[in-house]
Amino acid sequence: MIVSIVVGTAALVWGYSSAGLDSPARWLAVAGAAWLLAQWRRVHWVGSIILLAFVAAAAVGLWIGLPLSLMTLGAVGGLLGWDLADFTRRLHFASATDDLRGMELRHLARVAIVSAIGLGIAGITAIVRVKIPFELAVILVLLAAIGLTRLVAWLQRGND
Repeated sequence: MIVSIVVGTAALVWGYSSAGLDSPARWLAVAGAAWLLAQWRRVHWVGSIILLAFVAAAAVGLWIGLPLSLMTLGAVGGLLGWDLADFTRRLHFASATDDLRGMELRHLARVAIVSAIGLGIAGITAIVRVKIPFELAVILVLLAAIGLTRLVAWLQRGND
């Protein structure tokens, strides 16, 4: 979880600072540090807000022409950090008889698969360039988000 948050933060900060946008880079660094502090202090709702900020920063970064690899890594790192923070919180409610190690391994495997698919699709889009209208892109992103949400819910139901 901590590594994901740090990697996501570092990628976004690096992308913005390399373009000379030092003020947003500093705010993103502060947001990442605040997220880590909030996790340490067990203020769990902060992660959701900062995840939204990271995804928005990555989207804006792509829009203004920042490196695709760094913006994708920032968004995926934020998403992984958010998911793993929530999973860690939920593990505290597990009973002593539950197979915690097995639950962790299964969850990490699912997250790794979804992350690999996301990074793979991002890599393909770096190679294959297709011009589509902005409205269609927004619809496709929403459909992808809904599909990933359904996939994760289906995987969680299968392992419960």
